[in-house]
Amino acid sequence: MAEVFARPTAAHAAGGSRDALQVMAVRKTFGSRDNLTNALNGVTFNVEDGEFMAIMGPSGSGKTTLLNCISTIDRVTSGSIVVGGRDITSFSRGELARFRREELGFIFQDFNLLDTLTGYENIALALTIKGAPAREIPEKVRAMARTLGVDAVLNKYPYQMSGGQKQRVAAARAMVGDPKLILADEPTGALDSRASAVMLEIMELMNRELGATIIMVTHDSFAASFTDRVLFLRDGALFNELRCGDSSREEFFTRIMEVTTFLSGEVGHGI
Repeated sequence: MAEVFARPTAAHAAGGSRDALQVMAVRKTFGSRDNLTNALNGVTFNVEDGEFMAIMGPSGSGKTTLLNCISTIDRVTSGSIVVGGRDITSFSRGELARFRREELGFIFQDFNLLDTLTGYENIALALTIKGAPAREIPEKVRAMARTLGVDAVLNKYPYQMSGGQKQRVAAARAMVGDPKLILADEPTGALDSRASAVMLEIMELMNRELGATIIMVTHDSFAASFTDRVLFLRDGALFNELRCGDSSREEFFTRIMEVTTFLSGEVGHGI
């Protein structure tokens, strides 16, 4: 068990030219001075360009708060978050809006497709919001749709699509603007096992073949086993890190389960 519960090394705080994201000593508190809650307590880690990483932990561990800070939905109390060499915690409101629009892609539990728009229009919307030249939009949309296998449903509305097709259209929308980071908060949380497997295969394709850098918050060890690395949070701090390395998916899943079972036991016993 010694290897499983090894803490992250300081090397991951050092930074480097291949880092898509650097999170450095991030703290986030909520509440008043007399009743403070430390949601994040000095979290530090890096994500390499092209990496697929999961963040796990018990309820209340801070994983969604961390994702919200990276996506700029929440402001950090202290610390730095660097994307593309720029500290986004120092951005103005206008810079934050532009950052979210141009450099982030999002994958949601329920896809968040607009029912009144076709598949084509849902994907194109991401480019329109980004301000892409109108003449470039059709080919970009169609190329991404072909890559993710939904070119046949571009003229259909979401209610005319299967669940798997809606997943792929949502993924195409997230990817079409070539964002620096794809952020996914419990993307399989509302799906059955078959739909979950499809979603994970899509995300794996986005990562392996399209080079997307993906950060996924999940409570699901099976979902986490698709990633390159898993960070575990406990009480707002980094508790552990596992890397897939040369392990098979089954072996990685077993290692992830060891940590999640340990953490669940701690929560259950009030430790």
